[in-house]
Amino acid sequence: MLQECSLILAENGANSKKLASSLKIETPIKQLYASTKEEDLDWLWKMFEEGKDVSYISDAGTPGVSDPGANLVRFCRKRNIPVSPIPGPSSLTALLSVSGWQTNPAYFLGFLPDKNSQKKTLLQKFVPEECLIVVFESVHRIQNLLELLREVYPGAEILVGRELTKSYEEITLISPEESIPKVTAKGEFSVIVNNRLKKIAKERKAQADI
Repeated sequence: MLQECSLILAENGANSKKLASSLKIETPIKQLYASTKEEDLDWLWKMFEEGKDVSYISDAGTPGVSDPGANLVRFCRKRNIPVSPIPGPSSLTALLSVSGWQTNPAYFLGFLPDKNSQKKTLLQKFVPEECLIVVFESVHRIQNLLELLREVYPGAEILVGRELTKSYEEITLISPEESIPKVTAKGEFSVIVNNRLKKIAKERKAQADI
């Protein structure tokens, strides 16, 4: 797709040019900035009118989930321009797949609000639910998030994935009895809270009876 399209829009032009060079892809690359608004993309309309294809890629993970791709998709949808996803690494499904927990129901909350009070209010809505809660977090806020999760869900298990599907991948399970570890490593984080308290209690009783 990247070889055959007319233009590649990238989350980071410099990183994507290195990728293209290593794969001998000569398609032009243009950076799509986080500040880019829908009205800033009108120049694309001419390309689409000419029947040209445009690809969008992120630095890592699924494009359009946590990067400037959302504005691009909205621009296309409003003009009835087809948008087709090409499956790639997804930290959401990757972490769920190695959790060992029943994934239905699982609530994906994305990145939580900046303010602690808003985060707490949102998280407390799911306290009565027997479910999994999945969130994304940046390196600068991960410590605060984990401590808040322990406060809101004191009896839950917490699974933390860092840099999933990349070379420095790290997956850590934190049991309810453990204190929240100090996070020193950098990267992007995905976190699952296992709030199936009845199931956790049942499994622990079964282990105690063995």
